[in-house]
Amino acid sequence: MSIVSIVKCPDYEQEKVYKAVKKAVELIGGIGQIIKPGETVLLKINLLSARPPERAVTTHPSLVGAVVRLVKEMGATVWVGEAASTGGMGLERRRGAFDICGITEAVEKEGGEIVNFSLKGYKKIEIPYAKKLEEINLARPILEADVVVSLPKLKTHELTLLTGAVKNFFGCVPSADRFEAHRLSKVEEFSQAVVDIYSVCQPKLAIMDAVVAMEGEGPSAGDPIWLGTVLASPDCVSLDVVASQMTGFKPQEILTSVDAMERGLGPQALEEIRIVGEELKKVRRVDFKKPSAYRNFAHRSLRRLLTPLGIRIFRVYPEVDQSRCSQCGLCEKKCPGGAISLDPFPRYNYEKCIQCFTCHELCPEEAVRIKRSWLARQIQR
Repeated sequence: MSIVSIVKCPDYEQEKVYKAVKKAVELIGGIGQIIKPGETVLLKINLLSARPPERAVTTHPSLVGAVVRLVKEMGATVWVGEAASTGGMGLERRRGAFDICGITEAVEKEGGEIVNFSLKGYKKIEIPYAKKLEEINLARPILEADVVVSLPKLKTHELTLLTGAVKNFFGCVPSADRFEAHRLSKVEEFSQAVVDIYSVCQPKLAIMDAVVAMEGEGPSAGDPIWLGTVLASPDCVSLDVVASQMTGFKPQEILTSVDAMERGLGPQALEEIRIVGEELKKVRRVDFKKPSAYRNFAHRSLRRLLTPLGIRIFRVYPEVDQSRCSQCGLCEKKCPGGAISLDPFPRYNYEKCIQCFTCHELCPEEAVRIKRSWLARQIQR
């Protein structure tokens, strides 16, 4: 049976976070069952873009520092890694994302080491039993570490609805591989590609930052919401299932969890997950705002039926607010479909747009909005 712990943590004061993290890990068996002295441990954080920690876009530095301290107490070497390829674009261009997000200071204070996947390089590997990505370039630190740990931020997501411990590993491949996944037009296929990547990362522990989560238009343009909890589990899939229930989603709506469970990468049923610590019903937020992409399965099926037929009255598409745009060019550079050009502001070729919303996800100025036609809005309601 899978086990997930939920522990209250009122704020990001460092000692409170450390005690909450330590208790959460103790409730699932203790750090000693996962990490041994002398091992090298990679903490995979969520560093989507260079935003201050109070924006709730990235894993909070207090939680990262707490986990570094906990692992160092076991006599292990600690790496903190992510592909920080967007740097400070749109904010402070002279500083890197690790600095702006407060990660560098927190990690160095506790004796850990920053590993930027973009600088450490990647190794091409094959994925056994892949559904969409048979071959990827995987960050070398993932392959070289003795133990891999997922440290996600609990956030909504425009495509997968929720991003957690499983999708956190999407950042372990370079832009070209992520583009390949985003070219998959169906949410189900994209989710399968995410699970393909997760399946070869083999994490042994996940600790989720849910002290302040993100609701609404995640993973970068949503609103911070206080949840006051830290979650931990030896199984990323189980942790995501519990996180989805905390935030008012049905577990079957989070397709990364569904696909991982179907592959045997997590529990086979909800009844196989045991929750310890706080009771789920006491921390569940029924008022948690879903992303505008949230819809029932009938809506999703109707969109798949109508969109290929060219029925534009059902359109869902990105649009730029020029008053917020800094003309940094990141959306043009990162667009998997090559649908964006600067002239001088971003212009969309909607014939090429695959509705992956990478532009919305990465825009450092939150200038990209998701627009919906009248019919799409009515069906969503």
